[in-house]
Amino acid sequence: MTDRTAKSVQTRQRFVDVALQLIKERGYEQTSMAQIASAAGSSRANLYLYFKSKPQIIMARMQEIETLIASLYDRLDQMSSHSCEAMKAWLDEARDMWIRYSTEFEAINRAMATDPEVLDEWLGLGRRISSRQSTLYKDCRDQEERLDREVHLTTLMMSLERNFYFLYIRGHREREDRVLASLARQWAQLFGE
Repeated sequence: MTDRTAKSVQTRQRFVDVALQLIKERGYEQTSMAQIASAAGSSRANLYLYFKSKPQIIMARMQEIETLIASLYDRLDQMSSHSCEAMKAWLDEARDMWIRYSTEFEAINRAMATDPEVLDEWLGLGRRISSRQSTLYKDCRDQEERLDREVHLTTLMMSLERNFYFLYIRGHREREDRVLASLARQWAQLFGE
């Protein structure tokens, strides 16, 4: 990688990092492209060379973390047991990821509320992940049963997202153990355990 390419990658990443921090502090709608450029120590013209809009910035980070999210669900697919205990351990791993990337998940959530482009990409990410599972679908009798299981998986993914959003982004942990136990039972049931 040339110095110029490395500098360009760093500049692009700085814009993304600064945007996410501003969105966390000020809110999605209250954060402008001009504020992002200024906080990154650059000009709006330079920012627009990399991103034409806030949704593009959010989706850039979504693409960065999609591999991590997909890996989490790949591990779910590869588990030899989907018992409540096994699902609780998997949920603990999911929780750790949500805490580690809380700024990203918060920004994505805020962006989805106002930008259909971001919402569509997030839903697409969920569909890509659910469609690539194999363990869940291996004994399906037909395409209809497979589709039913895929939709069931997607609804559990969405439930997990909402519950983790309130637990780990919004800080409502009053019944965390009970919520996680309930989620573990729901996920185990999906796999017939």
